[in-house]
Amino acid sequence: MNQKQKKFGIIIAIVIAIVILLIVIANLIIENKITSAIEELPESVKVDYASIDANVLTGNLEFVTPSITITGETTSKTIIDAKLNAIKINDISYWDFLFSDKISVEELSIDRLITKYKHNPVVQNEDYKSGFVDKIKQIIAIEKININNADLLVAEYDTDSIILSVPKLNFELKDFQINPKASNKEKKINCQDFKLTAINLKWATNEFDDLFADSILVTNNNATLKNFKLKTKYDRDEYSNILKTERDHFNIIVKEVKISDMDFGFNDANQFFFNLNKVQLITPKTEIYRDKLVADDETYKPLYGTMLRNLNFELGLNTVEISEGKISYLEKVKSDKKAGILDFTNMNATIKNLGNIYGEAETVIKVNTSFMEDSPLEVNWNFKVSDTTDQFIFKADLGYVNAAKMDQFTQPNLNVDFNGELEQTYFTINGNPRNSNVDLKMKYEDFEIAIMQKDGKEKNKFLSTIANLFVSKDSENDKDAYRYGHENNIERDVTKSVFNFIWLNVREGLLSAMTGDGKKETK
Repeated sequence: MNQKQKKFGIIIAIVIAIVILLIVIANLIIENKITSAIEELPESVKVDYASIDANVLTGNLEFVTPSITITGETTSKTIIDAKLNAIKINDISYWDFLFSDKISVEELSIDRLITKYKHNPVVQNEDYKSGFVDKIKQIIAIEKININNADLLVAEYDTDSIILSVPKLNFELKDFQINPKASNKEKKINCQDFKLTAINLKWATNEFDDLFADSILVTNNNATLKNFKLKTKYDRDEYSNILKTERDHFNIIVKEVKISDMDFGFNDANQFFFNLNKVQLITPKTEIYRDKLVADDETYKPLYGTMLRNLNFELGLNTVEISEGKISYLEKVKSDKKAGILDFTNMNATIKNLGNIYGEAETVIKVNTSFMEDSPLEVNWNFKVSDTTDQFIFKADLGYVNAAKMDQFTQPNLNVDFNGELEQTYFTINGNPRNSNVDLKMKYEDFEIAIMQKDGKEKNKFLSTIANLFVSKDSENDKDAYRYGHENNIERDVTKSVFNFIWLNVREGLLSAMTGDGKKETK
């Protein structure tokens, strides 16, 4: 090797050494800059890690076994405690990071996150949001975010009781951006597509009820929940002892919930909106128990139109479909008797325009079901959410009913047995939040009322005879004829539900048809 070649080799070696040294220095500068940024975090935020590995050649960055702890600024109590296997950042633009006002990343991966968050209901959600965004000074743009095998737990701040548990969560987010310099709050955080999957979710929706789902799949447009459940935490007796005023005991199981064409976010007025094209409830089974021995809840009960109109966000559900459903309503009135039961099976229903964005369009509810196992029942219910007078029309067509089947509800609750056949019953209710009118027509045969003794075991013959004097035994001698009933100004008990109002109308219509002249009202 001649002298010239030696010099050239030395120069190449020096250049390579300088490049390697520059890479090492650049990696150290980046790692030190990140370390300095972490050290400058507020005292309430503590970040630990085994190491930070940066590579300027690949644009990759990795935090090895990091942990993050956030404490309350005034209480010093831990709010968030998160431990991770690794945080990996791929293809980060170090030029942007070092010299411009932007952080650009191709992919952020969070592996095996185990986190516990303590929710303080005193702190408003808006405070969390504004505090988080206000602390970010640079534009952050990430093409893809992956959270793999996360274990999420949310607990009450003071009691440590579990609010939300998701033991296995996976999340993918695309085209995520935070722009702290955006003029409108709703545009400071943006994303394009996301996908969330989770199993064995448990959510304490309130102090009495828990929500469960075996599996969840949510994208930016659609969602599917399998084996969805809503259950009261306590058994019936314990629940009744806890309650200060009466409240329903729930046991709801839905085989599958499907949500299609979903859209949500914030509108130009910075108001949250949630709209979707269709919700499908497949094979829901619902058991609702009410203990009437608990003190009455005497608060005002608004109709559904008022409740929807007064929501503090925009809601628009174009279609809700219920298929192959079942509802059992149990009501306990007397301590020494079991609860009465009303069953609705083979239920199929559709609800159109459910929400507060439809203007003059009516909310329309149509139900087809079997009442007490084998009596066909059709319901049509219409109201307009935008109508501040809350006028509604409720129509029903009830087919053949063996009256004795009603005994499982009327006997323990009303101390009354019915016998006979209700061949067909139609009724229409026109109402508002205060009162209503009902028109009813029915066909029936050999109808009798048996009023029971106080113990419910034997018939009170005297009272039964008196009651049946006022009841027409058959609708008419003509087997095709109907008896008609009509009642005006039926007053609603505003401390009770809309279904209690419907029942009051049905009761008054039946009494009018059976004890009146049975003739159609002439107008």
